[in-house]
Amino acid sequence: MSHFKRSRKAALVMMVPVTGFFLASCSGDEPPVDAAVFESAEQCAAFYDKTACETELAKANELHQQMAPKYNSAEQCESDFGAGNCQQAQSSSGFFMPMMMGFLAGQLMGKSSSAKKYVPTQPLYRSKDDFSTFRTGTNQPVARQTGLVQVPASRMTVQPGQVVQRGGFGKQAQQRAQQHSSSYGG
Repeated sequence: MSHFKRSRKAALVMMVPVTGFFLASCSGDEPPVDAAVFESAEQCAAFYDKTACETELAKANELHQQMAPKYNSAEQCESDFGAGNCQQAQSSSGFFMPMMMGFLAGQLMGKSSSAKKYVPTQPLYRSKDDFSTFRTGTNQPVARQTGLVQVPASRMTVQPGQVVQRGGFGKQAQQRAQQHSSSYGG
């Protein structure tokens, strides 16, 4: 039994570097662009101007209501994001959505560098089945840690949140995303 647990831990540790490779390899010819992932404006302020960080967090908070996946019940939402990690959507009283766990600050990078492309600021989420990975509202993996990251700009688009049935995030969604991206050479 302990051999099984040890093997499982080793497999998980070995998969971590593959995730970064997966993000870079699926972008095709598109070079990744600089962005940053933060959980708070204070964390961001360690890298950038505090006022700019507060502005980016405010943008992400505004987009959160629009971009978060929506569920018909709190139970469906919590099955993907965990107990206590969901809230009622403000825009419609009948839907529930995950709480924002961080934000992607791409515009800070675009303004401070000579980069021609940058990703829009947006809210990030963490699924119950893969809590270590920050994801966009469309379930695109972004990073496993806070700080500076590189992401494919075309996959970090701002899109309205869809009504999702159970399984919209997490293992089932990851499997569907991997199958979908592998069919496109990702």
